[in-house]
Amino acid sequence: MKPKNSGKVIQALASRGGTANFSDIERASGLKAGILTYHLDRLRSLGIVESEVKGTYRLRYRTPLCFAFESRPKTPWAYLGLMGRKEQRETPEPKDALELLKREGITSKLIYVVTSPEAVSDWKHLRLPYEWILCYEDEMIEMDAVRNKVQPQLEVLLRDHLVVMDCTSSTKPATIAFYQLAQTYLIPLVYVQEARRRLKWLVSKEDIIRQVGLKPS
Repeated sequence: MKPKNSGKVIQALASRGGTANFSDIERASGLKAGILTYHLDRLRSLGIVESEVKGTYRLRYRTPLCFAFESRPKTPWAYLGLMGRKEQRETPEPKDALELLKREGITSKLIYVVTSPEAVSDWKHLRLPYEWILCYEDEMIEMDAVRNKVQPQLEVLLRDHLVVMDCTSSTKPATIAFYQLAQTYLIPLVYVQEARRRLKWLVSKEDIIRQVGLKPS
């Protein structure tokens, strides 16, 4: 059986928002029923595809495949960023990143921010509408501690959302932990060049397509 046929199945699911029934996958992939069944079983054994109700299949994670391929219906975005202490800043780093992402057509319905209780206190006057993942300051200087705090919530978000990660702020260990997670799960990752107010893609759509090894539609 040709491995590229598994890619056709993945692309068919991704282009349909990550969930589709057997007949829709068959039509989109161009594979006959027997070959399609083989590749669906193969992808299930690899943990890439899951079965829902009888005859319906879904990608285990919507990120990165629904990001690499045009998805209908559109998969909602979720943002996962870092926030440091206020010091001399007038606005928190996630606010700037979210505004720049919006200019590129990415508006996140869910916003998760990894930060310390001290930083939350610094910015409490803004009443920021974020979901907090709190790490104590001694945890923010440990890569493994940050990664262990973030990973469970990240895996939940990846199932039904396109996740974009932002490693602009906070400590170097936290930044490295974010980069490691983005590499592991093939998640788009940005960094804000604050002096120029520019968004830099550290892990881009093109990077993900190249690493996945599939051809975009």
